[in-house]
Amino acid sequence: MNTRILHFGLSSLIVVLLLGGLVSVFAQIGDNLQPQLGPPLKPLIKLVGFLNEPTPATSPKPVLTVALAGDDRRYTFTLTDMRIMAGPLITPGDILSQVKPFSTNFYLRGSPDIMAQISDTAPGEQLSILAEYSRADRVLFVQSVEKSEEPRRQ
Repeated sequence: MNTRILHFGLSSLIVVLLLGGLVSVFAQIGDNLQPQLGPPLKPLIKLVGFLNEPTPATSPKPVLTVALAGDDRRYTFTLTDMRIMAGPLITPGDILSQVKPFSTNFYLRGSPDIMAQISDTAPGEQLSILAEYSRADRVLFVQSVEKSEEPRRQ
């Protein structure tokens, strides 16, 4: 009777070891097969500046080129302030360095009402744009726009 228990225990031990080894192999392979839970975070940024404002060639402020959805023209945007409101750890300087090499720095997308507000901005009017930034295609998904008649500070 002792040999029967010993034989059953040995075969059970072999099966457990084989299954344990198999599970550990698949556990190592499956790390990159995990599903993405939700969309990747896009930083919510706030751009403050002036659209189509004449600026000197030696301006200390960055001058960006933006394109609006449904409009073939390119606009200049003199950036006076840029803030990261929410999202992953990234600085405004990181975003500006990502878009700097391109002739059109940002493509603005949003509702037709918001795009009309941006395109109707007078050159001396300060504009605050709140948008999500997509790094892959340099698109700003505009959520809101605020205009103010503050005098330009140099």
